[in-house]
Amino acid sequence: MNEMRYYTTTALRGSITFQCVFCDYRVNTDDFDRLKGNRRTQAAGAVNQHATDLHLPFTQPPSRTAGVR
Repeated sequence: MNEMRYYTTTALRGSITFQCVFCDYRVNTDDFDRLKGNRRTQAAGAVNQHATDLHLPFTQPPSRTAGVR
């Protein structure tokens, strides 16, 4: 599977910051609960979801009513 990454990473003391490539939105691995899984995976998912929702609306599936007259 070929997935896009819409973030860059910066290592800090004991954590990693993920920043959107389109804007200043960022999250840190410390923002996530390790009991819910890998914090790096959660952070990457959060930034990718942000980018998909706000910067890449054309990646959303077409609505069921699109083109219906």
